[in-house]
Amino acid sequence: MKSVVTTVVTAADAAGRFPSQNDLEAVQGNIQRAAARLEAAEKLAAGLDNVTREAGDACFNKYSYLKQPGEAGDSQVKVDKCYRDLGH
Repeated sequence: MKSVVTTVVTAADAAGRFPSQNDLEAVQGNIQRAAARLEAAEKLAAGLDNVTREAGDACFNKYSYLKQPGEAGDSQVKVDKCYRDLGH
């Protein structure tokens, strides 16, 4: 994953110029919002199991045929694998 600094410098370099004041302000704003983004990521990560479970339940409820023989949820092992995959 590229950092905002790398992205700004690469874009300016590709245009054959130094980063502009607007570019630098964008970098500064991005850095100032880093703590809020980190907090949001931590909250999402803490609730990942709940989100995964809700998403899986919603899929199996909406597409009830998935529980039929030969489908993705016809056994508990397969259901557990579906939830695992959703978590990824």
